[in-house]
Amino acid sequence: MEETPPGDAPPGEDSPEVITLEGSHVEKNNSNNIDTKWQLSKKEVKERIAYLRKTADFSDCTVLIGEGDCAETIKLHRIVLCMSSPRFAILFSTVKEDSVRITDVEPRIFNILLDYMYLDHVELKNAEDARHLYKASVSYAIPHLCEISAGYMAKDLNFDNIWPVLELVAEIQEPFLKEECGKFVRRNPQLVLRHINFSKLSKGVVANIVELDCLDVPEIEIILAVDKWAECQCTQVDLKDAFVKELAFTPDNEKCLLTLEESYAILMNLTYFGSFPIPADFSSDKRARKLAKFRCIRKIQQLPPHMMGGYTHSSQMYAASYASAMERVVALASPTQSATLGGKNFSLDVKVDHPIVLYGIQVPTLCFPVGIGPKNLTKEYDESFVVTVQDPAGTPINQTVLSTKVPYGSSVDIILKDSVVLQRNVTYKIQVYTSNNYFLSKKLSLMEENPPVKFSFRDAAKVGNIPPPPSSAMYATGGTGLKQETDLGFITQVIYSLWT
Repeated sequence: MEETPPGDAPPGEDSPEVITLEGSHVEKNNSNNIDTKWQLSKKEVKERIAYLRKTADFSDCTVLIGEGDCAETIKLHRIVLCMSSPRFAILFSTVKEDSVRITDVEPRIFNILLDYMYLDHVELKNAEDARHLYKASVSYAIPHLCEISAGYMAKDLNFDNIWPVLELVAEIQEPFLKEECGKFVRRNPQLVLRHINFSKLSKGVVANIVELDCLDVPEIEIILAVDKWAECQCTQVDLKDAFVKELAFTPDNEKCLLTLEESYAILMNLTYFGSFPIPADFSSDKRARKLAKFRCIRKIQQLPPHMMGGYTHSSQMYAASYASAMERVVALASPTQSATLGGKNFSLDVKVDHPIVLYGIQVPTLCFPVGIGPKNLTKEYDESFVVTVQDPAGTPINQTVLSTKVPYGSSVDIILKDSVVLQRNVTYKIQVYTSNNYFLSKKLSLMEENPPVKFSFRDAAKVGNIPPPPSSAMYATGGTGLKQETDLGFITQVIYSLWT
């Protein structure tokens, strides 16, 4: 029997593909016209992955997206899908077929999802695509893509695109989007309640809106909006008669929400407020809904007896009076023996054991020590505050700029442009920049309890010795002007409400 030489196929069989490796040279003995050197022009991994995304070379699975005429077939790579999504990893570990069908994402959105998986790149053109991409990201467990799509939806909320976002929030309860939508509604409560799309919202969205705090409209506006919404819902499902008969006007208290008398009184007041006595336990308050705001006031340490702001006087009575006046002073306009360090950059780390809504802060204004300062000192001075709230990762989540005239020797409330929810047991940073130098003189309390909230604080300030005039021995501190950090306090109060 004649042996077949190595590399030759038996008679009547096709010649197999043979790859010969000689040093760094690769030869492929087939007649297919394939580009085998594309890798040489791709210097980075992301370029090579992008090439595979474009050409589908070396693909090992096929995904059929969508249904009917809109269906699309895409050749893909399991390793890319599995390393991007736990759902794909589970799918391919349990299903041995090379082809899978996906029906919960339309092809356009799935291709955006693939661009992120392969290219780490997302290009969104409208909020509607961002909404669908968010739902797909949740479905396939890709959290960073959820953040990207949520950020896109939140950056430009308006009356054209907020309605589907509100529905998404009611369905998925995404915290960031819920907070941003809440801010939008609080800024425009009357326009939201009177908008034509309000009556088309789902019950969950309406519930989220009417439960918001600080809706700056009379409560009657909210009732009218919900009444109109309910009428629209009943009309759509032909339940209006049943709703009126079964709920509103049935006199049997055991089977209805309101008695006939209560229903009549409320409807009369909806028509013309004050035309009929309001039933007991129903609110007749016409004022806008406001959530109570609280203040966490930080205690300050007393001045040591031997320090009186760098000013001495022969009269013990004057010195005692001066020391008493200085006990409440946190920031001075000029250096003293007890306040040699001045700066413009102050921060406060805040942690709470109960969620709160942060509305603003209080900071001191400049104060001149008794007997010191220009004789023509005015009552006010120009100041610009820049307040930034940072999340635990150091990412700014709110920035407020306040430029105004402030009185000397007093304090000023800085109300944030948008309120911020501080979650429990998480440290947030409040950064304050000023246009004037403030010489800090006090340490403030590191813990305050305003039941049910316990606050923990940590102060930090970038300060430095500001050299005094050469002839002034009173302020001689040997300062070099070099910046350093101190734990003296600048933010004296936190303005907040409870978050439930």
